[in-house]
Amino acid sequence: MPAPSELKLEHVVIRVDDLDIATRDFTSLGFNVVYGGVHGSGFTHNALIHFQDGTFFELIAFRRRLLLKTLLNSGLLNIVLKNTDNHIKYRFVEGIRFPEGFMHSALLSLDITQDTEQANRRGLKTTKPIPFQREKPNGETVSWNIMSPFTDALPFLRDAYVPEQKMSEADTRHDNGALGISSVVYAVNDLAAAKSSYEQLLGTEIAISNQDGTQRAEFKLADVSMVLLPDNPQNSSRETPIQVTLNADENASTGQLPLEKTHSARIIF
Repeated sequence: MPAPSELKLEHVVIRVDDLDIATRDFTSLGFNVVYGGVHGSGFTHNALIHFQDGTFFELIAFRRRLLLKTLLNSGLLNIVLKNTDNHIKYRFVEGIRFPEGFMHSALLSLDITQDTEQANRRGLKTTKPIPFQREKPNGETVSWNIMSPFTDALPFLRDAYVPEQKMSEADTRHDNGALGISSVVYAVNDLAAAKSSYEQLLGTEIAISNQDGTQRAEFKLADVSMVLLPDNPQNSSRETPIQVTLNADENASTGQLPLEKTHSARIIF
């Protein structure tokens, strides 16, 4: 069997309706928010909240919303994107149907081709790695590759940015004391199925435990705890992150941030 993966949780995606408003709201909560730019498709743009440990939040908003909704409702995107090597694009576009909040998460791969091949050999069906890019406000184009499992409960994989995007200490300093992502809780419809899919992706065994009468699966990727709960508060078939806990310095306030400011993303210090 191939060696276990060295994948690690890199970032969590938060869908927002208006990127400017979301940027102001997260800034008011003490986060250092930086505009990222427009993605190569032209349909989305983002802002980034980088932490000292290398993890980050991506705030993403749709552009050309009416056109996207028309294409999605027509079923055309199901034909040209869904269950193809462009499946990740379908996963993102489908998010326009849902309210603001957590949307996806990404694992950082040191060798995305090898990680894809190993997951495929373990029985996981995925896309091949496909190229993406984003134009930064300074005109620089940043490129990377993404692999998406066809199992939408799983995070997608991303490899390193080209050129490398180095973050300074000032880039990752936040007035609220946030240092990085400590844990991510995911809602899953079928715990046993999700556990099996994660094992195929990661190449490691994951145990199911019982806590307060509820079954759950919990494991670590580097320093981040990943928790799978058979609970979907959105009352739909959509499986997404539902809670992120942040590490923070000793002077930070503790508790859950106000949902009206986090655009329905449950973030806890």
